[in-house]
Amino acid sequence: MIKFRIYFDKDEEEKWLKEMSNNGWAFRKFFLGFYYFEACEPGEYNYQIDLLDNWGGDKDEYAAFMEDIGVEVVSQWWRWIYLRKKTADGPFEMYTDAQSKIELYSRIKSFFLILLGVEIMCFFIELKAAISSGYYVYGFFTVLIGLICLVVLRVIWKCKWKIEQLKSEEI
Repeated sequence: MIKFRIYFDKDEEEKWLKEMSNNGWAFRKFFLGFYYFEACEPGEYNYQIDLLDNWGGDKDEYAAFMEDIGVEVVSQWWRWIYLRKKTADGPFEMYTDAQSKIELYSRIKSFFLILLGVEIMCFFIELKAAISSGYYVYGFFTVLIGLICLVVLRVIWKCKWKIEQLKSEEI
């Protein structure tokens, strides 16, 4: 089965992947918003999504470490890593303490801040093209990129909020 979804919140995406597993569909691959599933026993897997620290990290070493602790690397999209573990093997939570969760959400926030910078540059390029040419298509893309900027801002805000919540729990 193939499903198309666009998620900007890793927690919502993990929740959806778990629901799919509970309905008998195991996630096996992701590409450009397309999620590929195969049949499984209902509730067979738990999923976690991780963001690698940097682009140049040793992905093979990361995957080997995960396999050593009983976690399967299912798919990877850029720096995003999709992981799963059989439910029968016990609970699966990559980040269990507040500090490690703060670090994760800080990485995610930084990732989306860079994306926001790129999108803002694209927005102004499209806006200039729309104004100077007068073509409606450039105006359409300007609005579309502006909406993407708002979505990315929302993700950044949610990460900031989660970080603040975790910091207040630490005290």
